Amino acid sequence: MILLVGTRDAIIKKGEAHNVICPHCHSTSTLEYIVRSKYAQITFIPFFPVEKQATVKCTNCNHEIELQDLDANTISKLASDNNNLKNPIWMYFGSFTLVCCMIYGVFYYFKSDSKTKLFIQNPKTEDVYYVKDSKGYYYTFRIDSQTKDSIFTTENDYQVDLPYDLDDINIAKNYTTKKSNYSKKELRLLFQNGKITTIKRKL
Repeated sequence: MILLVGTRDAIIKKGEAHNVICPHCHSTSTLEYIVRSKYAQITFIPFFPVEKQATVKCTNCNHEIELQDLDANTISKLASDNNNLKNPIWMYFGSFTLVCCMIYGVFYYFKSDSKTKLFIQNPKTEDVYYVKDSKGYYYTFRIDSQTKDSIFTTENDYQVDLPYDLDDINIAKNYTTKKSNYSKKELRLLFQNGKITTIKRKL
């Protein structure tokens, strides 16, 4: 996926200032102003506002006027009219979504960890264990049967580099000939040492 990072701007207010002397044509006229908000975006998703910009134009001569060219009273009036001007909520959409995903991720992690702690104390046939080996690769094994003190498993035929890819290899046809067995004490030690990361149980 290609991420496009950049900025865009959107008009958040239009207004007028009446009976103002234009510094360009020197006539008393109305000044039209437009306030734009520039915001950061990633692949067209707005994340947060960056800055506000204002443009001012004389309705008499249609000349665009720099803010610093206006007199103090006009600047004060424009500032007063826009003192409480806020950016629209939609400009924070990406940031809000990202925070929600992070909160969900933390919640899911602790919920999953809690289930794993419970399952490791009470193994069941067909439980699937997500495991990290000594070389840093990830694989799975499935419990085929058990006794009072031990479990007998079939290991997955495949390994992956990242834990997020384990769901892709956890399919029935990948469990064929690699047999192994563990004592239930060994299972608990593997979990305590961070080797067993997740246990999947059919409900």
